[in-house]
Amino acid sequence: MHRLTRDSLEKYLKGSPSDLPAEFHAHLGECRECADELKSFQAQSQLLQSLRSPQGNLQDIEPRAGFYARVMERIEAQPASIWSVFLDRKFGFRLAVASAVLVALLGTYLITSEPSGPESASSPAVVLTDPPRTAEASDQTPASLQQDGPRQQQQRNAVLVDLASYHQ
Repeated sequence: MHRLTRDSLEKYLKGSPSDLPAEFHAHLGECRECADELKSFQAQSQLLQSLRSPQGNLQDIEPRAGFYARVMERIEAQPASIWSVFLDRKFGFRLAVASAVLVALLGTYLITSEPSGPESASSPAVVLTDPPRTAEASDQTPASLQQDGPRQQQQRNAVLVDLASYHQ
């Protein structure tokens, strides 16, 4: 919509086309876009006017006595939402600090508990140097070493296949 039409729109919708400049009417005759938009605004304006109260004056419509007090009582009587707790600034700060501490603790635990070095049970050196477990040997070995049976053998086989198929 062009500026000339926009500036005169309010007067036109109030129903006083005689107060409008001649340029406005000339522009509506030339510009189809402005004329179409003006017609849609006029239809909306008529729809809104049909929704007016029968008295026609908004100042005549008054709410019953105590209306605002009843509304405020109903608002205050509603239970607080669980999500309103997150809007509290102190709680949000505490939650952020607790989350950061938790992430730091979990990260520290994961870094320090990860096996590293040659003592790792899955490293090729340990897999190849451990003696094979047999039924006779399992009676002499401690219980902590007996639990690695099939998985330990599978790891040995995988390392041996890797070594056998290695090409320079």
